Order: sequence, then C-alpha cells, then structure tokens
Amino acid sequence: MIIEFARGDTYQKGFLLKQNDQVVTDTFSEIYFTVKQNFEETEYVFQKKMSTGGIADNGSGHYTLYIEPSDTNGLSFGEYDFDFEFVATGYKKTFAGVLKLTKEVTHQANE
Repeated sequence: MIIEFARGDTYQKGFLLKQNDQVVTDTFSEIYFTVKQNFEETEYVFQKKMSTGGIADNGSGHYTLYIEPSDTNGLSFGEYDFDFEFVATGYKKTFAGVLKLTKEVTHQANE
C-alpha cells in the first residue's frame, strides 16, 4: 500500500478492512497508524490512533484515517515506512506500506 500526498496537507483515506476477500467487521479495542523514518527505527515520526480520533470507525468494516498538516509540516520530503495495526482481545493484525511526502511550494512559513 502506498499513501502519497504533499507535505503539510490535510489527508483523509477511507478504507475497507478485508481478509481473504471478506470484509472484517470485528470490534477492535485500538487501531494504530504508525509512521517511521524506516521500519528499523524504534521511535516513530508520528502516530494516529482510533482512541484519540486519528482513525474513525465508520461501521461495517470501513475506517477513515485523518492526517493533519501539523503531522507532516516539519518532515523531509520522501518516503517513510508505516503500518496499520488492528488490536482486539487475542487478535493483532498488521498491514505495512509506504508514505510518500511530495514537494510543496507554499510552506507553512509562507501561509
């Protein structure tokens, strides 16, 4: 999975959670979206959680990720590793991908 947008922009991504082509409608205690410089790092660059409103459960296996300009304003252009982790009692499933921050001309300081 690749997520690509201009650094410092608002980004929303809706997605349907599926496993073996079946929609997963389980109830999760937490969902994490974690971004790191690369997967080997211990510290994350930024993280969104369902419990803090960064990920919304829209029902029927559909979710929306919300990335705010402040999440990426200070980051360098380029690629970062990320994953979504879905957690429930006795269950944890992780899906990995790449976040690509593209160039912007109007920087935060120019707004």
